[in-house]
Amino acid sequence: MVTLLDCIERIPSVIENILQKQEEAFAPFMAYVKGKTAQIDEIVFIGSGTSNTVAMTSWPFVEKVSGIRTKVVLPNDYIREGSVYNPHALHVFTSQTGTSKVVCKVMEKLSAKGYLCVSMTEADTTVLAKNSPSHICLNCGKEEYGQRTIGYTASVLNHMLLALRLGLAKGTISRQQYEAYQADVAKVPDSHRVITEQTKVWYKQNQRQLMRSRCIVFTGAGSLYGVALEAAVKFWEMPQVISMGYELEEGLHGPNYGYDYPHCVIVLNDGGEESDKALSLARYMKEVFHNGLAVGTVVVDDRDLKLDIKSGEFACLEFSAVHQVTAYLLTQDGGRDLTKRADHSVMNSYFKTHG
Repeated sequence: MVTLLDCIERIPSVIENILQKQEEAFAPFMAYVKGKTAQIDEIVFIGSGTSNTVAMTSWPFVEKVSGIRTKVVLPNDYIREGSVYNPHALHVFTSQTGTSKVVCKVMEKLSAKGYLCVSMTEADTTVLAKNSPSHICLNCGKEEYGQRTIGYTASVLNHMLLALRLGLAKGTISRQQYEAYQADVAKVPDSHRVITEQTKVWYKQNQRQLMRSRCIVFTGAGSLYGVALEAAVKFWEMPQVISMGYELEEGLHGPNYGYDYPHCVIVLNDGGEESDKALSLARYMKEVFHNGLAVGTVVVDDRDLKLDIKSGEFACLEFSAVHQVTAYLLTQDGGRDLTKRADHSVMNSYFKTHG
């Protein structure tokens, strides 16, 4: 029986496969936008659930490298009549299974208007892929669990690779810069393997603290905001713990008044310009409520998880291993068996999001 931990530990090989097949995967898309890249003045990421947190993670890098204004929207934001659409935007629809109903509906609506639309799904045979003007295969393979870990990492990576190709085509980045980014992302698989093992040890050290907390809050800046959002989703999906994700600054504007002893705040810190602020929050939760943890390149004490990030601006792919492994281990210790097939028949009798 394949466990969800097996899926997480498969992620490095999936990344290696994506990097190996990227030329083939992106060739149809580059042919689709050939001669049109100059007119693209906006990239719009459209997706639900994990596909939304994927875009929240990738967009800072996408905007920087492509040189194109980028935004993230929920599909329902684009389904209403009367919305104003940008005819010069590239609309990117992400759905791992390619069966998200509202995502498919929005794609059909915008492509019918003649707008540039590309989908990203796990295979060329998905419903969304077959109905899209252009498609990029995520090359993540089939994932055994609905709590997506492989799909999240694979989708973030493909968003970032899309940006590199557009940036090179538009001249936003040079060939030398492109190759440097490719060299950086190639470091992710080995680093991910190391961080996965580190996290197992770190979890054991903090197991009691995590299990006794009524709520777990993740916070981070930049791309780590997206990682924090996805971490909150995974903690809700797997161990079924009340969880939230905040952008670092926003987590200090209101939520800070609500933090208390039962709330574990996990601060994600890449050592960038927001590092001092991140460490201040971690120290506050540690010293006042005895329930704060830091994860990243700069931490507070030996209860934290210090990471040796290898991939530069692809750090979000390395950080994501931490919450995925931690959520799984917390699920196991909480007594929930993810290998048992869930019966969603009652829920599906009320609503169904995929079909």
